[in-house]
Amino acid sequence: MSRNQLNIRVSDELESLIDKKRIDLASTMKIIPTRSDIVRYALESYLGITMNETDQDRRTTDKLKKGTSARGYK
Repeated sequence: MSRNQLNIRVSDELESLIDKKRIDLASTMKIIPTRSDIVRYALESYLGITMNETDQDRRTTDKLKKGTSARGYK
């Protein structure tokens, strides 16, 4: 499966909210998820999909979700 990069620009406020969510999730995930992970989780929720259906070669996201409700980030 090919992977494409998507570059987005966000406001300072949105960037701060993403970083806050990273820190909030770190306590339950045992690591700090990346900004990309947070965007992927948000897309999962918005699109009503799971990334393992569409993103076969994710290295960290699948590991992060084991034992954790990925949708618990809302």
